[in-house]
Amino acid sequence: MSDERGSASDATPIFPPPPVGVRFGETLEGKRVRLAYSWERIREQGLAAGEDNITAGQTRALGFMQTPRALEITVHTFQMAYAPHPRATLVAELPFIQKELETVGTSAMGFARSEVQTEGIGDVGFALVVPFIRKGFESSQVHIGIDIPTGAIRRGGDDLRLPYDLQIGNGSWDFEWGWTYRGETARVSWGGQVVGRHPLARNGLKYRTGSRVAGTVWGGVRIAAGLSVSLRVEWEKYNNIQGFDRTLRPDFDPSENALTHAGNRITLAPGISLDIPQLNHQRIAVEMGIPVHQQLDGPQLERDWTMKTVWQWVY
Repeated sequence: MSDERGSASDATPIFPPPPVGVRFGETLEGKRVRLAYSWERIREQGLAAGEDNITAGQTRALGFMQTPRALEITVHTFQMAYAPHPRATLVAELPFIQKELETVGTSAMGFARSEVQTEGIGDVGFALVVPFIRKGFESSQVHIGIDIPTGAIRRGGDDLRLPYDLQIGNGSWDFEWGWTYRGETARVSWGGQVVGRHPLARNGLKYRTGSRVAGTVWGGVRIAAGLSVSLRVEWEKYNNIQGFDRTLRPDFDPSENALTHAGNRITLAPGISLDIPQLNHQRIAVEMGIPVHQQLDGPQLERDWTMKTVWQWVY
């Protein structure tokens, strides 16, 4: 089956690829296997409620004895995609997650800072990606996925449960759906995507994390053989946790409160991608995300930035 976007024997791809922040942006088409590794870091710092920044002192005036100060999340994801048929791509993802939360609280000596770290294998995901419509240099595809609750829900050193944001897993099966549109002409590509993620039931602790819906649009330009730049704009909405973990203290720390985890965010994300056909069709790509608008059900931590780097090899 021919592929207008280039085959495994081509020296370089014809069109700029989708940015790395696009979920399952490319089907395998005539190619059979794709291995990938991604490194992603998310940095959150400072508190906000609604669209306004608030201080730790203002948060304590609301009755909280402890407040989060910063959260850093690092995600290593190993991915394998396989195409048993030209119109079906199967994807498996294994994440390894590291989290570090810094808090400020009151003590007998005044204010004290503390840090808590956790790490482990997250929820393993599987997905099916199917090309939907193709006409000329425009195409679309749909995907459905399921996350298996392999990530742990852990306790801390004081035998209390870790806050929601520090958990490696959420304890429930998650369903994901998505629709992606792509357009390509010569050196330019563009597209859009809508993705939703929904926990299917409450976990064994009688709560479930909030559903998330995101929409993104992007454009890319090939500036040299194999070298492309892109700009992506994403809007994301995420809901509060339903139910609550009864071992947490919602009046002590807002990060332990199930009603301070919703919000919406608009992010600008420039990126760059380099295809290396001399290395058997490998690709390295980087994208940096900078929030330009956040409205949060707070007090909760604001996102400062995200960075994602991806290596992939198609053969």
